[in-house]
Amino acid sequence: MSSLQKLTDRYRALSADLKNADLRGTFALAAALRRFLSDPLSPERAEAEIKALLDDREERFLELVRKRIYARRGSPYLKLLTLAGCEYADLEENVRRHGLEATLEQLARQGVYLTADEAKGKKEVTRGSQSFWVSPGDLENSPSTPGFVTESSGTSNPPGRFGGSLNQLAVGALIRSIFSSAHDLFSYSHAVYDAILPAGGGVRNILSAAKVGIRTDRWFARRVPHNTALAGWYNYLVTYLIVGCGKLFGPGFPRPEFADADDVHRIVGWVLEQKREGKLCCITTAASNATRIARVAWEMGASLEGTKFVASGEPLTEAKRELIERVRATVTTSYGFEDLWVRVGYGCANPAYADELHVTQHMLALIAHPTPLAYDGPAIHPLLFTSLHPLSPRFFLNVENGDYATLVKRDCGCLFEKVGLTLHIHGVRSYEKFTSEGMNYFYGDLFELFEKTFPSEFGGGPGDYQLVEEEDDNGQTRLTLLVHPRLGDLDEERLLLRLKETLARGDRSRRFMANVWESAGTFRVRRQAPYASRRGKILPLHVLR
Repeated sequence: MSSLQKLTDRYRALSADLKNADLRGTFALAAALRRFLSDPLSPERAEAEIKALLDDREERFLELVRKRIYARRGSPYLKLLTLAGCEYADLEENVRRHGLEATLEQLARQGVYLTADEAKGKKEVTRGSQSFWVSPGDLENSPSTPGFVTESSGTSNPPGRFGGSLNQLAVGALIRSIFSSAHDLFSYSHAVYDAILPAGGGVRNILSAAKVGIRTDRWFARRVPHNTALAGWYNYLVTYLIVGCGKLFGPGFPRPEFADADDVHRIVGWVLEQKREGKLCCITTAASNATRIARVAWEMGASLEGTKFVASGEPLTEAKRELIERVRATVTTSYGFEDLWVRVGYGCANPAYADELHVTQHMLALIAHPTPLAYDGPAIHPLLFTSLHPLSPRFFLNVENGDYATLVKRDCGCLFEKVGLTLHIHGVRSYEKFTSEGMNYFYGDLFELFEKTFPSEFGGGPGDYQLVEEEDDNGQTRLTLLVHPRLGDLDEERLLLRLKETLARGDRSRRFMANVWESAGTFRVRRQAPYASRRGKILPLHVLR
């Protein structure tokens, strides 16, 4: 890259950061934080408000659709509904006669949905002979009250920017209160291991905890790279403004203590210190970070008995759960994504599966697409999300996020069920695919291989293996298996053989696909630490774009 091009890129980045640095909004945030923190949410109030939201969810949906779709001629959802021949009166009649979820399933069958790529403007929407593009801004609702801007972690796509308000966070705290009561977390010492702004997880967790009356004792923060010094300065300013307001008006906020992946022994040390004082600990972090902490504790010979992890950001697999429980800790989970700025689900207090969650039905409607993805393999029904609250930063109507899961209603007897949140999900996985030699492979079933099979045969544990799709110097797409250098010597030829066997397992199309890749020299091994997101998430597949 030429020096002129580098200067041009830096200028563009600086211009974007100046535009995003909303100093007036930052000062308004300080006053709003005082109001937010001065009105704590009791468990009784949270339960009553969730029940009220559940009682009128269909009416709220119809009101949102009327105002944000049928009253907006440029709405992409209106185009889809028009193509399906669905007027507002038709929609209202269907909801009242058949119910909300049944209506959404029927709309999906008629083409009223957006894939993840369509919603992001990365792919043209095509239904029959009609096609159009969606701009992500078409789905956004500008926050009417002070808040802050966050970015997604960029696990499988470039980071996206999302604005959210404190009012949205206050509504999201309703379920946080129920979750804390269901898992008896009000008596615990709390820590967060997550990045500062622009990553939203750390700030949101600490603020929502404060809203329900929980003091966060420690904030172990991952470092986040910034495009320019200005962006870094601005995000530090907003982060420390929130911390300062938390100290003045809330139950107390910790300063962020930067801790990289190699520094998690400090977190173990904090847990041991709390144990000596007779206290239980709760650590909220990404699932990979939870297993990283557990691994370090195991290597130190330390027991984390009395510690509960709240893991998010990636699937909580059986292998991760087993590693955490090996050091006598327990784990539950939460699930969400940046676009909606609310949690999709929180861990059941009486789970039948390691990653079983209760869906936040008072905030959204969740269905599985009635039509599976078109590919040769087991049926995958993408999750479809619909917003049910006017404060949602983006209005979704049957929008995919790239995940699929098992949905079920069952009696579990925990507090979530008593409040009325009866829909459970488990087995959340991404159906994103990697592509090489013109062939696609959905990677949702690679967790078992990378987190259990490989470690049992070659050593290591979750987070030590990762498949990377990348181009070599000749422009050929390669599938590179990354193996953490700490594992020492291993039989790379046998390792690749196990990978090929797994990719070829199943129907004839998979065997053909694996044979094509092998004959093309697509596979290779490289000793390198797997790629992690800014939150520390390590997924089985990483695509270098």
